Amino acid sequence: MTGFGIIIPVFPQRLESLGLGAETLALMEGGFGLGMFLFSTPMGTLAGRFGRKPIILLALGGFILTNVILALVNIPFMFIVVRFVEGALAAGLMPASMAIVGDSLPIERQGRWIGIMTTAQAAGIALGPGIGGFIYQSWGFQSPFLLSAGLAFIAALLALLLLPETLSEEARKRARLGKKERKEGATRGNTTNALQLALLFAPLILMDLGSTFIYPFTLPQYPFFFEKVLHYSAAQYGLIVSVYGLSLAVCPLILGRLSDLLPKRVLIVVGSLLLPLLNVAMLFINQYPLLIAAAFVTGAGSALMLPALGALYLRETTEDNRSQVMGVRGSAISLAILTAPLAQAAASLVITPQITFAIGSILGFGMALFAALALRSNKHSANPNAQ
Repeated sequence: MTGFGIIIPVFPQRLESLGLGAETLALMEGGFGLGMFLFSTPMGTLAGRFGRKPIILLALGGFILTNVILALVNIPFMFIVVRFVEGALAAGLMPASMAIVGDSLPIERQGRWIGIMTTAQAAGIALGPGIGGFIYQSWGFQSPFLLSAGLAFIAALLALLLLPETLSEEARKRARLGKKERKEGATRGNTTNALQLALLFAPLILMDLGSTFIYPFTLPQYPFFFEKVLHYSAAQYGLIVSVYGLSLAVCPLILGRLSDLLPKRVLIVVGSLLLPLLNVAMLFINQYPLLIAAAFVTGAGSALMLPALGALYLRETTEDNRSQVMGVRGSAISLAILTAPLAQAAASLVITPQITFAIGSILGFGMALFAALALRSNKHSANPNAQ
């Protein structure tokens, strides 16, 4: 994830040097999100057919190739196309890696390891932009992309040499037989239709959609509100974001074990209640130390919710459908990330920042209520052995 973070601060400067602006950057990031949305579910299906390891290697290989191309290309249209391809290939990373956790670890240890993965992802994204900005200033446009490709190459080499294939050969054979054959026999009763899986896991997917939507929807208002209403500097706003990122990086490592000890539903409800607190603070609190505290608590809410929610997905799946379910989940998350800024762009024409924060707060507390009511049992589980 450090490789993803390294290239983030370079795009605006690179586009500006070519006479391009924010609209090209928006199209690039939209292309990346669209690729993730469209290909998360197909990549998850492929991970259930050919194995987890090949999809992880494909995602890392695609990241290497696209970063090398981005270091060399100077054509605006190609920036957009390459970012779309990068998103499409990177879409396989989450469903395959989460499926490995579900394949190889007992249920009682899965939440802890999802917490470790969340920490690694947040730390990489937090550290990457600083590294990328320094390298860009020191060695120019191409160097961050080439370094990112190099890090991905090291990760791919380690995966090739050290990562075991956790999907059994029997499961791969069943997947390759096709839909008709998979329905034969008691062990083949799990549906592999993406729409059916989405309906089966609808409560969990709606939790992902709602909780992921909140901050991509409200964050575009934050820097302007900080400056014009609260009269804080850009550096102070940046510290708020950094504290949230630090909390998201550290707290899953500390709190992820709770997902193994306490009921998942309780952790998801509590995490959902904490998640909107930064938006609530933006509405009612002006004191900077309290805003810092709210940012940290919001990150802690994510740290409680994400490992528990991920462990619940894994508990309710089987070896045969696990990666496909995680692919459907990835598509839902990508859809929220893709549509939330667009919704804010449209809504900002008619609503104030305070209304935006109120919407984010209500949505967060609504997710907590929904979790309390909808996650009472696993009677719709795709795993007949889930408890």
